[in-house]
Amino acid sequence: MTKSRSDQPHSFSKRDFLQAFAAVGGVSGVVSALNGLGMGIASAAEAPPALEGRGNGKSVLILGAGLAGMTAAYELGLRGYKCQILEARSFAGGRCQSSRAGFKTTTVDGETRTCDFDKGQYFNHGPWRIPAFHHAVFHYVRKFGIPMEIMVQENDLGYVQFNNAKGPLAGRRVRLRELKADMQGYTAELLAKLTDQGALDKELTGQDKERLVDYLVRQGFLDARDLKYKGTIHRGLARFDPMALAGPNTASEALAFQDILQSGLANAFQGLTTIDHPSTMYQAVGGMDQIARAFTREVGKAITYNAEVLELRQNDSGVSVPYRNTATGAVKVAKADYCISTIPLGILSKLETDLSDACKEAIRTPGKMTVGKLALQMNRRFWEEDDNIYGGSSTLGIPGHTIVYPSYGYFGKKGVVMSAYPIGAPAIAFGEMSLAEQTEQALERSELIHPGQFRKHYDGKAFSIAWQRTRYSEGGWTTWSPADRQKHLPVLREPQGRVYFAGDYISGLAGWQVGAIESAWAQIEKLHASAMKA
Repeated sequence: MTKSRSDQPHSFSKRDFLQAFAAVGGVSGVVSALNGLGMGIASAAEAPPALEGRGNGKSVLILGAGLAGMTAAYELGLRGYKCQILEARSFAGGRCQSSRAGFKTTTVDGETRTCDFDKGQYFNHGPWRIPAFHHAVFHYVRKFGIPMEIMVQENDLGYVQFNNAKGPLAGRRVRLRELKADMQGYTAELLAKLTDQGALDKELTGQDKERLVDYLVRQGFLDARDLKYKGTIHRGLARFDPMALAGPNTASEALAFQDILQSGLANAFQGLTTIDHPSTMYQAVGGMDQIARAFTREVGKAITYNAEVLELRQNDSGVSVPYRNTATGAVKVAKADYCISTIPLGILSKLETDLSDACKEAIRTPGKMTVGKLALQMNRRFWEEDDNIYGGSSTLGIPGHTIVYPSYGYFGKKGVVMSAYPIGAPAIAFGEMSLAEQTEQALERSELIHPGQFRKHYDGKAFSIAWQRTRYSEGGWTTWSPADRQKHLPVLREPQGRVYFAGDYISGLAGWQVGAIESAWAQIEKLHASAMKA
C-alpha cells in the first residue's frame, strides 16, 4: 500500500528544529537545544523573545553597561520595566571599545593611558569583526541604523615570512596567494597522477576517476596533457604588460614543492576560511564602539556611571547592591525587584554575595583569557601604495605578532596598523611591558615584512591594551574546560533567586558581541516569566 504524503519520511533542517524549540520554549528553549547538540548559543535566534504581558513598573537593577547589560535594559524597558544600570567605568560599552584621540584606559594598578591618534584615525582594541551569521548583532544594527562596512579578514596579497624556517624559503617574503596556488597545484598533481595510475581503483569507478581528474585539472591548474602543475597566473605574474604589446602575460615561477614543505609555510593558511572567520567580515563605520554608542543613545538615561559594585544581596522581596562612586568615594545602595549581573566572573568572585555555594563555585571556576593588542599610526599607507594590500594581514609566524592592515580609510594619507595581537602566554609578557617596549618590539618585527617602511613612517603615536591588566575587565574573555562548562553553566543560566546572569561567558561564543546579546535575550525571557508569575 502506498504511504500517504503525511507518512512519507521528510528532512528536518537545523533551522526547522530550532524554530520548533523556539515555539515551545522561546530563546531559552533554543539555548537548551543547542547545548544538547554541543553547539552553544551562537546565533541561536534572530530577534529578541516575544514576551507576553507587561512589567508594569517592576524594577530591574543591571550590573554593567556592556552590550549584555544595555540589551537587557533596552528590551525590558520596551516592556514596561524600570531599569537602572550601574557601570563602574565612566563610559558604556564594556569591552566594545575603540581607541581614538582622547580615549583613556586604566590598568588594575591605576595607570591611565590616553590615545593620541590623529582625528579620524582609530583602532578597535576590543571587538573588531563580525561574521555574517551573527544575527543578533545585526538585529540592532538594522534597528538602530548603525552604518556598517566590509572588514577584510583575509587578503591573498598579504605576506607570509618564516625567518626560522628550514631550506631556501627561510626568511623569504612570500605572498599568501603564491602559497595557496602552488600548494593547491602540487597536491592536485599528486592526486591526479595516483588516480591515473590506478591507486584509487578500489574507491572509485572508472567514470568517477575521470570526473575527479577533470576536477583536479581545473582546480589545481594542471596541464591536462601530463597532469603537471607548472604555475598559474593565479599566483602572480612574472611580467605584466597591460597593453599586451610584448605577448601574453606569463605566470611567475612556482616555488618548489619540497621547499614549501620544508619551510612549513604550507601550514600558514587553510584552504578554506572557517565559518566564524570568513574572508570578509563586517565592522561598524567609524569604530566598533559605534554599536555601544547606539545602545547608549537608547538607554543612557538609565546608566549610573563611576558606580563600582561592592556587594550583591537579595531576599524574598528584592535585591540590594551597595556601590561606590569612584569619583567622589560616596557609597550608596541601589535596590530593585530583580538583578541581572553582567560583571565579569573573575571580578564578581571577589565580591561579597549571598548566592548559593553552587553558584559561587560556578562563578570562581572558569579561567580568564589573557589577550592584548597594539596599534601604530603610520604617516603613509605604504602597504597600499607599495604592496597593493588593502585590508587583511601578514605574518611572521611569531606568536603574538600579526600585522593587520586597516579596512577603512583606503587611499588616504595616514593609517593605523595593528602590529601585535598576543593571546595566551605571549599576552602575559606583553602586558608586563611598557608601551615604549611594546612599540619597539613591534617595529623590529614588522620591519622584517616591510623593510625600511615601519620605522620610517611610524609617526610616534601608538596605543595598546592588555585586557588581563585592564580595570573592570581583568581578562579578554572567560574560558571553560568542557567538564566545567557542563557542570557550571547550567547553574549560571538559571535564576539564582532574584539574581540572573548575562554576558558572553554564559554563551557558546565567549568573546563575541553576539554571545553577550543573546545571553541577555535568554535571561530577560526567564526574568519576565518569573515576574509574570509574581
